[in-house]
Amino acid sequence: MNGINNLQNSVKSVKSKGVVIFATNTDETDYVAIAEQNARLVEHFLGLPTTIVSAKDSGKNTRYNPDLGKYVEWKNFGRHEVYEASPYDETILLDADYLVFDDSLLKLFCTDFDYLLFNKNWYINIPQLPSVMGERSLPHVWATAVLFRKTEKSKMFFDLVAKIKRNYHYYRMLYNVHETNYRNDYAFAIAHYILNGYTINAQYAPGHISTFSGPIQSIEYTDKNLIVKSDKAYVLPHQNIHVMSKSWLTSPALKQLVDQCLDTQHNKVL
Repeated sequence: MNGINNLQNSVKSVKSKGVVIFATNTDETDYVAIAEQNARLVEHFLGLPTTIVSAKDSGKNTRYNPDLGKYVEWKNFGRHEVYEASPYDETILLDADYLVFDDSLLKLFCTDFDYLLFNKNWYINIPQLPSVMGERSLPHVWATAVLFRKTEKSKMFFDLVAKIKRNYHYYRMLYNVHETNYRNDYAFAIAHYILNGYTINAQYAPGHISTFSGPIQSIEYTDKNLIVKSDKAYVLPHQNIHVMSKSWLTSPALKQLVDQCLDTQHNKVL
């Protein structure tokens, strides 16, 4: 009997890990199709299952589309739903357009956290933008990639994000946020600040989010590098990239890149 009990306890102690990609379609952009291709990259580089979630709260917003040069519809209100939507004990939450090309996110599971937010962003092809949400506001955090465990503190965090979302005008004014549009980044920053005792000296994920802003002509995956071509070619080491060009992401080029990437890795193994 002791042997059976020990086996049962061992099974219970194994924490399930997986990735949740948020993707809510708009009239202009098929985010689910982007997420499906990114899920192939996740499986390959992280070896984790993926769940694609479309938000129940599909309130409309707008974002600037660098390909079209105008503002377009954006459904980004439901990110707080991830705590209940995730079937995993330990979750990596990703935007559909945060493409995975390495295993760096896996290493964060080895750290001690309830949830982890990135507070640094590196723009690959443009000058670095301010790292605060307004001239007299809080430091920026990024909801692009978030890790969390199913703990009481994590639930409090996402419940607080939902409250901030419902009362965004009040919280925007309270924290001097310059942008009138609701952004998950801002709601996450405010919730993190409140939950950690109104201090900015809290735990953050090491490293940064890498973002490519603006139109893209092509992305090529080679044995050693990623080559992103826009106004000029940017040669990068293999790394995850937040791609802002939705026109490129919804073109056949994304699937071709994923196929190329997986074929390159397969040939290296052989």
